[in-house]
Amino acid sequence: LPFLIRMVGNLEQFVELDMPFLLEERRNRVIDLRDMMDQANVTVSEKYRRVMEAYQIETDYGRQIEAYRGQLGSGEDVRTVDFLKVGRVLLAYQTTDRQETGFWNKETKQWEQLPDEYSNAIADGLRIARKQAAPELMKLPVSAPERAQ
Repeated sequence: LPFLIRMVGNLEQFVELDMPFLLEERRNRVIDLRDMMDQANVTVSEKYRRVMEAYQIETDYGRQIEAYRGQLGSGEDVRTVDFLKVGRVLLAYQTTDRQETGFWNKETKQWEQLPDEYSNAIADGLRIARKQAAPELMKLPVSAPERAQ
């Protein structure tokens, strides 16, 4: 049981340090696991199964292309956007009127606007993720790994 509790703690830390996609769903999964660890009527094998299932879900996020609608910003700046997640490589957004397109910068841990040249590519990626278009090569803003000095 102490090992499972550490695994849940590690999962919680991973979710908080990862790209901010589906945050409410992912945080709720961790909260449910924490609550379950305190329940004496749940067997250790069931706790283990549920923790492994949560890890598998997080692993699968790294291999999926996904589109979903959500809110971006806070206060008066909040707006409805379509998010495009390509594994753990890219998390981008586009407003529903396609006037603004941006991405999550892993380096600065902030949302940044993209030049207009990426607007069509993100829109195409959203259609592909929703299975409204056939998969094809997309020109997306992906940061390259830095060269070790």
